[in-house]
Amino acid sequence: MGLSVFLATAVADTVEGRRPGGRHAMLIYVSAESFEEAQAKAAGVALGTGWMLVRLEKGMEVADPGATEDPILRAAATDAIAEGSAMVVYGDELPPEA
Repeated sequence: MGLSVFLATAVADTVEGRRPGGRHAMLIYVSAESFEEAQAKAAGVALGTGWMLVRLEKGMEVADPGATEDPILRAAATDAIAEGSAMVVYGDELPPEA
């Protein structure tokens, strides 16, 4: 199993603590047999947690999940390895033109 991460944007639908209709940037971590399989699952991870209009901007395989110094990203990578997926949603809404 490999770990992939995707930079995405999505619109809040039924997400607690987020304004419905607000668009946010997020990182979606997915554990899968291949990058292609991870890519196919990534949007579904966000859709399954109350987001809509998910757009994957770019993605990559994560060579060393523990290499990041950011504790939130390291925890998300660890959770994705253990649970299959994890998301980090940035708090600020994106402007309409972004």
